[in-house]
Amino acid sequence: MGYARAVSSWFAKRLGLALALVMAGTGLGAIVLPLLAQGLISGPGWRIAYLAFGLLVLLQALPLTWTYLRERKRSEPRGNSRASSGATWQKGLRSLPFWIIVAVLFVGSVSLNGAVTQLVALLTDRGLSGRAAALCASLLGASSLGSRLLVGWSLDHFASPRVAFVVTLVPAAGLLLLARLTTFPVACLSAALIGFGLGAEVDITPYLLTRYYGLHSFSTLYGFTWTFYAVAGATGPVILGRAYDVTGSYSSLLAILACARAMAACLILLLPGFQVRPGFEFHSQTE
Repeated sequence: MGYARAVSSWFAKRLGLALALVMAGTGLGAIVLPLLAQGLISGPGWRIAYLAFGLLVLLQALPLTWTYLRERKRSEPRGNSRASSGATWQKGLRSLPFWIIVAVLFVGSVSLNGAVTQLVALLTDRGLSGRAAALCASLLGASSLGSRLLVGWSLDHFASPRVAFVVTLVPAAGLLLLARLTTFPVACLSAALIGFGLGAEVDITPYLLTRYYGLHSFSTLYGFTWTFYAVAGATGPVILGRAYDVTGSYSSLLAILACARAMAACLILLLPGFQVRPGFEFHSQTE
């Protein structure tokens, strides 16, 4: 939330790409860290792996955040009133676009977080080695990184509901492949398709919120969406694990989640458009 709010106060015309570049760090981490974690676990052990990642946050991430992360003030050069303009959070909660965004994010979080959490277990259950499963996880991260940059650029040049439609629909194909995969190449393709949505859908949410509701209550509305995202993210791994315990397979539930994502993608097409007005303020066409 903090990163999205700060970035949104600095950029308007190229907000999609700006958010994508900032959030690309998640994709880079997802490429490197699974292989690093696997190496540490296989060598010194999982305790050392946890210790190493904890120190990485304390010694690298916290100092950079403390030093450089800040919002643009209205008094700064080229500043504007965007930070104080926009709808109240009460108005946002009463609007249809907000609940469409929440519903799509909820379905996406259940399906993708569930699949990603169980990915290594699922792949090894299908006969892949632990190293092959880790490579698929890194490929998922690479796809996530690439999709963030591509989707961020696309949001600045194309209708955002259509971009969101594609981002929601593509991982549905990955989930279907994951439900039926039997070979390493298919596992790689499935991971790439799932990664495409895992990175980009998270960037689309703050973009849409700032476009429809401005920055006045952005953090509050973003907090509501991430509450639903977190609940769904906690639910997905549990229901997938439970489905495996009961049926001995992930396949049926993955197919159901793929269909749910496809329906959520169609729901996105109900989002209204918005238009740019002088001063870089964005207004929904429903206003």
